[in-house]
Amino acid sequence: MDIEGAEYQSLLGALKTIKKYRPKLAICLYHKPEDIIEIPHIILSINPDYKLAIRHYTTCNWETVLYAY
Repeated sequence: MDIEGAEYQSLLGALKTIKKYRPKLAICLYHKPEDIIEIPHIILSINPDYKLAIRHYTTCNWETVLYAY
């Protein structure tokens, strides 16, 4: 999910679907400074059984992705 800063709001909108189906997620964390804290928090509040991993793909501050599986 790379939707230019609307990742948190989209997770809220998909809350029931994520709870029911527990999809694997890949969410960008670099659009807003608070995303690196708030997005993992909302994912774990939806389902605490998710395992989380963060991967950074560039030498600058872009392309940091949170994986939930």
